[in-house]
Amino acid sequence: MGVVGFGSVRSCGVTTLTVALAATWPAERRVLVVEADPAGGTLAGASGWPPEPSLVSLAAASRRGGDPSRAWEHCQQLPGGGEVLPGPASADQAHDALAMLGGLLGAFGELDADVLVDCGRLDSGSPVHGLWERADRAVLVARPRLADLQAVATWLETHPFAGGRLGLVTVGEGPYPDAEITEALGIEVLARVPWDPVTASGLMSVPASARELRLAPLVRAARTFADHLAADHAAMKPAAAQTPTAEGFVSVRARVWRAFRPDTATVSPNGTAPDQVSP
Repeated sequence: MGVVGFGSVRSCGVTTLTVALAATWPAERRVLVVEADPAGGTLAGASGWPPEPSLVSLAAASRRGGDPSRAWEHCQQLPGGGEVLPGPASADQAHDALAMLGGLLGAFGELDADVLVDCGRLDSGSPVHGLWERADRAVLVARPRLADLQAVATWLETHPFAGGRLGLVTVGEGPYPDAEITEALGIEVLARVPWDPVTASGLMSVPASARELRLAPLVRAARTFADHLAADHAAMKPAAAQTPTAEGFVSVRARVWRAFRPDTATVSPNGTAPDQVSP
C-alpha cells in the first residue's frame, strides 16, 4: 500500500489512532507503525518497552547505510503482531533522530509493508513535514468541535495538499455530522473513532482480538477503517499537490464559520476530552 501519514493541527489522538489501526490491520498484510512525533514518543513508556531498539537506534545505525529494510531490526512488537518503530520520550532526542534519518524515512515506501507514520502535531517547521507531504495518503485527526475545526480550516489555507490524498478522521463526540464537516472543510471525513482511553491503553498489552477488547467501540471503529485503508489501493496513488488560492475557492474558514455557528454547538455527551489522547 505504501505510506500513510497521520497528523493533527491540535493534539487529539494521532498515536492512539495509528496503534489501533495497526492492532486491527488485516492479518495477511505486514504493517509497521513509525512513531515520528517530534514532540517525543509515548509508546515505549505505555508498553514498558526498553529504550532501544527504537527510532534512536535506527538513526545511529543509518550512519552505516541507508537501506530502509534496516528499520525491521529496530522494532518492538504489539501484542497482536504489528511492528512499531517507537520514538524517544525526549523531544530533543526525537528531533535529533528525525534529522539524522533524513531521507531514509522517505524511503519507507519501498518496504514490503503498509507503513503508518505518526507525525504528531503538524507545527510550523516540523522535521516530518517532508515525510507528511510525500506520503501516499495523508490523514488529519481532529475533534469534531468548532474550535478544532476552525484550527483545521486555518491550517488548510496555508498548507499545500493533494485533494484525493488528504482525509480527516474525527475523535470523540461532537454536534456536527460528517457531511457538514466534509462540505465546510472540503476534505472527506474518512472515519469517526470514539474517545476510549481505557481500550487505547489495553491495546499495548492485549491483542485487539482478545475477548475483552474485540467488541470495544474503538477496536470496532479501527478495524472498519483499517480494512478500508488496506483495500483502498486507488486512493494511495500519489497526486500532484495543490495550493489553495483566493480565486480557487471561498475561504475555508468562512465556510466553517457559516456551517458551524457558535450558537449551534452543543456540549459533547462524553464531556471534554483531554487535549492528548494517548495509549
